[in-house]
Amino acid sequence: MVLVMPLLLLLSQFLAAAELPEADFVVATDGNDANPGSLEAPFATLQRAQEAVRGLVAQGLDNNVTVLIRGGEYVLEQPLFFGPTDAGTANFIVRYATYPGETPVLSGGRRLTGWTQGENNRWTLDVAGTAGEAWPFRQLFADGERLPRGRFPNPPDLLRVEAVSPDVTGITLASAPPVANLAGQDAELVMYQNWSISRAAIVSSENNVLQLANPMGWIGHGDATTASPGKPAIIENALEFVDQPGEWYLDRRSGLLTYQAAEGEDPNAKTFIAPKLEHLLVVEGQPDAPVINLRFEGLTFAHTEWTLPTFGYQGIQAGHYGTTTTDRTYVLPVGIEFTFAERCALERCRVEHFGASAIGFGPRCRYNRVAGCAVADIGGNGIMTGWRGKGGLAGSAPAEDHHLAADWADPDDTPTGNEIVANEVQTCGAVNHGCVGIFDAFCAETRIAHNVVHAMPYTGISAGFRWDESPTSQRGAVIEYNHVYDTMRMLADGGCLYTLGWQPGAVIRGNVFHDAHRSAFAHGGAPNNGIFFDQGSKGFHVVGNTIYNCSGGPIRFNQCGAANMTWENNALETGPGYAAEP
Repeated sequence: MVLVMPLLLLLSQFLAAAELPEADFVVATDGNDANPGSLEAPFATLQRAQEAVRGLVAQGLDNNVTVLIRGGEYVLEQPLFFGPTDAGTANFIVRYATYPGETPVLSGGRRLTGWTQGENNRWTLDVAGTAGEAWPFRQLFADGERLPRGRFPNPPDLLRVEAVSPDVTGITLASAPPVANLAGQDAELVMYQNWSISRAAIVSSENNVLQLANPMGWIGHGDATTASPGKPAIIENALEFVDQPGEWYLDRRSGLLTYQAAEGEDPNAKTFIAPKLEHLLVVEGQPDAPVINLRFEGLTFAHTEWTLPTFGYQGIQAGHYGTTTTDRTYVLPVGIEFTFAERCALERCRVEHFGASAIGFGPRCRYNRVAGCAVADIGGNGIMTGWRGKGGLAGSAPAEDHHLAADWADPDDTPTGNEIVANEVQTCGAVNHGCVGIFDAFCAETRIAHNVVHAMPYTGISAGFRWDESPTSQRGAVIEYNHVYDTMRMLADGGCLYTLGWQPGAVIRGNVFHDAHRSAFAHGGAPNNGIFFDQGSKGFHVVGNTIYNCSGGPIRFNQCGAANMTWENNALETGPGYAAEP
């Protein structure tokens, strides 16, 4: 025993040392930026690790570089920005990865503590007092759950539009809210259009007549995206409407936050987080100097904000919005954005609790990938290829063809060869419900494969964004072996998969699509399907797909047809049993 015990001790020490992960630099919440960044003396911030990596890149890489991030919460004061001087080379990779077995969370939010109890389980908190400053946040999370702003009526009830003024800024409701005048509260009218929603601030109200700051809807496309009698709506964000457990209201002038607790609930025993940053991660190269071989692995990105535009949110489709069909259209910002990036990756990451969209690949993004990630509770779209950058211009729409979204001005900017594989994408469109799980438009050879997409208020996967058969950069997409279900929970005119325009060489293969629902929100809208081939859709090879239990049938065509595609061995439910393709 005298000899055996020292040998066992030495063996255990050797095994422990062998299991220590290799890293060039380490970051930890209890580190110090004055440290050398080793495992024993880690940095405290990712920005300090960036500086260290930048020094290695400047010297010329002769090996891969790894930064390991230990578990805990990293509250970002500003987005993490990565440019060409932070990245790898054609031969070597720079990676930021989670320390094995731990969970680092990169958060754009601030914790709120110090609730004071009032009457009827209402609690209040001075945001400026607890967070050091007040800001007009629109999202609030408690113990990882998104909380609803006070609304009327309470779910599942809806208001209905009775009449609309000629300029679409005056809305008469079929019944009056229980507040005589909503002026001065930052209350919003939220209207459910056919395949999008609209938001506008309420300037004044008198019983059931509302005056809005902006027209309600994307003007010029008829009733489908514009307020009209019978459309469902709710009023959101008024103190008087905070009457259900979990509802809240922020007085942005005073910074006083009000929360309705459940019976016996103590908010001080929960973790409340209000997001402050709109972006968490920005990877931005230049046309002649792309960001190359930069990877993020196993990290959690959480808590981003979204600000209502000054002209409101007039949804068009899939997170795009505008004012009229003759003006510019815009796209929701993404919290994790890539532009001019090549062979970069997000792998095994968790992305959650975002106010707008989550991940976007923009101009000249080539051969990047999102793989094995979990994307959940996203206010807008989940993962986008073809995102236009900076939350801004998505194209302008000529008056004579209001659906005509612009292609890339420079063909070299076409995102090419990007992959979205083996991800779980769910509960997107949590704020602006006309959004999708995965969006691909004006891209070449995108591969969307082996993903699970579910729990969506609108469409699961959307490919293409041109409402005619004219050629664009959209070509060669491969949408294969995805499982998409439980879609169309709220809106109409979509499905598990939605397509637009001519897409030469595109393949839809081996997918399972089912349970595209029909809801009470879908007033007057078209059916919901397993695949909806919308206007101009052609060029697809549709092979080996299974579609069943969709409220509007397995497949629908609008201003296109089956003859413009090729078909092989699809199982499409038509009632008892299955039928062949069209």
